[in-house]
Amino acid sequence: MNRTAKYKNDCKIVDFSYNNVNVQNIKDAFEHFSDVVVSDFDPFSDKRILEILFTELKKSDVYEQFFDVFLTIFNDDVKQNNPESYLDLESSIEKYINVNPNRTSDIKAKAAQYFTILNRIEYVITLDKKYSKPSFLKFLNLLNQIYNRLHRNNDIKDAIEVYFDNQIGIIEVETQKTPKPKKITKLAEAASGYKVHKFDILAILEARNEQEEMKGEKIREFESKIKDLFKYVRNCEEGKRLRIKIKSNVPEEEIYQDFAKIYRKYKILYRKQIGDYFFKEMEDLVNKLCDDFEITIRDKKE
Repeated sequence: MNRTAKYKNDCKIVDFSYNNVNVQNIKDAFEHFSDVVVSDFDPFSDKRILEILFTELKKSDVYEQFFDVFLTIFNDDVKQNNPESYLDLESSIEKYINVNPNRTSDIKAKAAQYFTILNRIEYVITLDKKYSKPSFLKFLNLLNQIYNRLHRNNDIKDAIEVYFDNQIGIIEVETQKTPKPKKITKLAEAASGYKVHKFDILAILEARNEQEEMKGEKIREFESKIKDLFKYVRNCEEGKRLRIKIKSNVPEEEIYQDFAKIYRKYKILYRKQIGDYFFKEMEDLVNKLCDDFEITIRDKKE
């Protein structure tokens, strides 16, 4: 493709390189001649997050306590399709949810995120069959239904409805007339050697750059620069107003827009000092930066 030729409007560049290693090269090659928008759909980063979620869900208390009982019913052809077979199990899970509201709320959020990512990448890249095993998906679906039943809100429906088409977990996202405050899901410490970082965005960067082996030193450098950015956001006048909005649970989109404006101003002021590489990596992750900033405000971290 001749990048200097005129009249190539709405031209799409498809990267077929292994693990999309050419994305940054394409951006660098074409940004001088045109505004290049690179899709933020990154199945390999999603896969990494899916693996962490899978590990977290399988080591959760609710899984360890109830999955084997569920599996006994699920593997019985007679009991599987008989709703009455699940009554005792559902009653036990209900009691557990009532006794452990915070813990089950976290697992419910992780399960919803798991289905969302699985549905998005299952037929895009090759995944181990364990991630879409029918018994595992059905158990998560049952947990989701029980949790929603106990926490029913007649005014606002659950944002994610999970249903099944044969063996595929499908996510239906429903629009709402009244904006709901954003619920931020954090990944807790994972097993199997996964690292836990101060900011969730660092895990995404590490997964995105896995093929280039993003070293711990580089991760710490990014963490330091993110801290500096957040310090600027907290202390500038626009940031002070943003902090009030976050604590007031204003609509998510308004928070994203305000944060993006502050981020662009910071980029103009400190680009030479911080360097282009940091801002290139963050270019399609500004909303995720905002999520992490919200966490520091809500939890009063740092």
